[in-house]
This record gives sequence, structure tokens and C-alpha cells, in this order.
Amino acid sequence: MRTIFLLLIALLASTGLLQAADRPHVGLVKSADGEAFIIRDGQRLGATPGAGLREGDVLMTGAQGSLGVILSDDTLLSLGSSSRISIERFTFDPARGAFAMVLRLSRGLIEYLSGKISKLSPGSVHIETPVATLGIRGTHLIARVEP
Repeated sequence: MRTIFLLLIALLASTGLLQAADRPHVGLVKSADGEAFIIRDGQRLGATPGAGLREGDVLMTGAQGSLGVILSDDTLLSLGSSSRISIERFTFDPARGAFAMVLRLSRGLIEYLSGKISKLSPGSVHIETPVATLGIRGTHLIARVEP
């Protein structure tokens, strides 16, 4: 029995599934229409409502896709068609006073509605684009990055 357990752990570690399980959820998919995906550890997963998100995940939509996300601090993100954004860093730990959010928008359209991080720690939220980094201090942002 122990041998089977060790083989299972080795298999999970080699596929990256164990590593993903080590990282806590930072949010979840609220809605997904058309082509909507999560890229995690090099694997492309269908984005379905209720799917958990982790730091390091890349969210993508196709030409006919859209995606709605809620992060753990109640931040709302909406991605339009042909979008790609990665969750580079996300820390929401009010008990320790630790707050950080870094999102990297590579292409497409994002609508952002701030959650608790930007209220509790102004200046801790950044959205990076290929040409600029936006420090979010307000509550609502719409940005488009053209390819």
C-alpha cells in the first residue's frame, strides 16, 4: 500500500498537479462564454464557472470568448475577446497586513473593479502592460492592449 502511495505522489509531482495543489486559491471563475481558458503549469484547462484560480495562472479568451473572475479580496475582472492576462502575484492576508496584486495584461480588453486590497493598501495593486505599469488607486478601470 505504501508503495502505491509513493508512486502516486511521484506521478502527481511529475505532472505538476501536486505543485498546483500547494498554491492556495486566489479567486474563481464566475462566468465563461465561448473560448475561455486557464493556463496552469503549461496545461490548458477550460475555464468553467466555479473553477479555482491560483497565483501564476494565465487567463485567456479566444476571438469569441469572455471571462468573468472574482478574486479573494472581492476584486472583479472581466476579460473581453482575444485577451490574455496573468496573475503574477496575489497576496491578501489582512491578519498580517500583507497585500499585493500584480496582473500582467498582454493583449485584449480588461475591466477592473477594485476589491479590498486597493482599499486597505492603496498602491499595492498594479496592472502591467507591454508599454506601461498602471498603479491602481481608484475603483474602476477599463484598459485595452492591442497586439
